[in-house]
Amino acid sequence: MNKKNFSLAFLVGVFTIFLLIYGETGFNLNHDLIWQLRWPKVLVCFFAGGMLAISGLLMQIFFQNPLAGPDILGVSSGSSLFVAFWMMASTGLSQTMMEWGMSAMSFLGAVSVFFILIFFVHKNMSRVSLIITGLLISSFASSGISILVSMSQALQLKNYLMWSMGSFRNVTTPELPRFILLSFLSILPVFFFTKSLNQFLLSENYAKSMGVNVKGMRIIFVSIAAFQISIVTLFCGPIGFIGIISPHLARQFLKRSQLNILLPATFLIGVMLAYLAEVAIVLTPSLSISVNSVLSLIGAPVIVAYLYRQREWSL
Repeated sequence: MNKKNFSLAFLVGVFTIFLLIYGETGFNLNHDLIWQLRWPKVLVCFFAGGMLAISGLLMQIFFQNPLAGPDILGVSSGSSLFVAFWMMASTGLSQTMMEWGMSAMSFLGAVSVFFILIFFVHKNMSRVSLIITGLLISSFASSGISILVSMSQALQLKNYLMWSMGSFRNVTTPELPRFILLSFLSILPVFFFTKSLNQFLLSENYAKSMGVNVKGMRIIFVSIAAFQISIVTLFCGPIGFIGIISPHLARQFLKRSQLNILLPATFLIGVMLAYLAEVAIVLTPSLSISVNSVLSLIGAPVIVAYLYRQREWSL
């Protein structure tokens, strides 16, 4: 393992231990408290942060856009809209039907937005215009959600509002095995395509000249990224900024762009960001801070700093 990646892994380990032994009530080594409450939260932070980071990296490579991310391009919003629709419309169904229906709708929403963006990419839309399109998709999704909320019943509204705030604590102990299984299924395939991803990193034309099946790989990349985003959105609600800033922080930290090194670093930095948000919440239990509030405080300055360094970036 690269030395810098090893240092990131060490930090992740330190934060993992801290979150296991420290909570809102301070240091507590109670066995039941650790395994029933803190351990599930830590696992969700680990996998959700890592998945969002990798999906952001895939989007930046695929769209050749350094500002691409699940929240910026509206992919998370599309997933949220479809989940909201299912939550409002599935009254009376069994718990199993509701859970599997939400999983399917979350993935369908993410994939739908991806294909809208792909359509515009093939129309030679500029990078800035693509970002504006993503923001418009987010606005459309927010409007659709508002209409659904206004039509919902009190219980449906309460469930949705709790989910929509975004939290790494939404996953219950019975749901944890399903979350971990889906996370592994979405993460592992990425590491089998590092060679093709490296070629895509240069350009799609270069990848084609090297014999890569561009159309097939595009479907694979889109499916993997959409799957990752939909899993996090489904179980944790909309989580912002991790997907867009993790690849940038990884590149700045490594000063290299080879994906066999960049992928693990991006994943670990995504985990660190999720941990930092949770640590801020744990250290300030009386303030009721949300995950997205902490991530916004971290993410917004990082994006502004990147834009400042890229001042020559033209429309």
